Amino acid sequence: MTTFDRATASDEGDLSPADLADVCEALIAAWHEDSVRSRQGAAEDSASDLATDSIRAAFPEHLPHNLEYAHGQMAGQMVDAIVLQLQSVVTLLRAEPMIPLGLWPLVRSEIEYAGRVAWLLEPFPGVDVGRLRVARGMLEHLAAIQRQRFTAGKWNKARAKQFKEKRDELLDRIRLLFDDVHLPLDKPEKIDEWRIGDQTMLPLGRSVSLFLEHLSDGAALYDIFSDNSHPSVISLAFQSSLTDVDGVTSTTYPAIPRVVNFQVRLGCLTAYKSAQMVLGYSGFPDDSLKRWAATAPPRWFGSPTL
Repeated sequence: MTTFDRATASDEGDLSPADLADVCEALIAAWHEDSVRSRQGAAEDSASDLATDSIRAAFPEHLPHNLEYAHGQMAGQMVDAIVLQLQSVVTLLRAEPMIPLGLWPLVRSEIEYAGRVAWLLEPFPGVDVGRLRVARGMLEHLAAIQRQRFTAGKWNKARAKQFKEKRDELLDRIRLLFDDVHLPLDKPEKIDEWRIGDQTMLPLGRSVSLFLEHLSDGAALYDIFSDNSHPSVISLAFQSSLTDVDGVTSTTYPAIPRVVNFQVRLGCLTAYKSAQMVLGYSGFPDDSLKRWAATAPPRWFGSPTL
């Protein structure tokens, strides 16, 4: 099999797995400290508050219960999922021995969730933000149900029927609120063509790109994490070492400090930026997150390198 020399780079200044775990846990604690303010409701004149008023004005009749809050709640749930993934990163960092191979798909998942947050909460110009927020929230909700229905149809017909009923109920609500909808249901790939009003469903890759605009030189980051998450003999060759003992060749995957620091840095920055999006949208202070950023490695906030 082809072998590769790893690109040379200094590990000077990189943190140990234990120290990286401490940094991650401090960020998780900061999110919980700042997000507890959500129990008070969105701040007056925040983007969330203005969107709520706009939604109620846009749909004075037939407004489903709590629809004005749905998109923000979805984004908050996505950040909670990101934080849970980061907690899983901590678990791998504290394992003995520390095996970095599992960090790639965890951080990749974080970035994917963050893409949906960026799309749901993307700033809108103008005053008619209510219809736009509702359309995106309903596209996100409907797409999730439709994918579940397609999957259940392959293994549990009764379960698929339940999802179909939920999907059809949501379709009725959508068509009650919007006259202009394009929602072909025959194939899962058609989801990327969906449109409610003038809002078109944003595919996963494009939503990831939308989020990565918030990071310095983030264009290739998702590709790097995808390449190392999907089955690839080249990726494994880059990360592995071969040892010959009594004629038997064994493969090991050592924890390379600069690689582990790169992985964890992106995991933390993804959680940090997406958390700021949710807090900022509702007008909540992010004091704890900013204190975390002030104590994180300074070079984490420059251009990422591997």
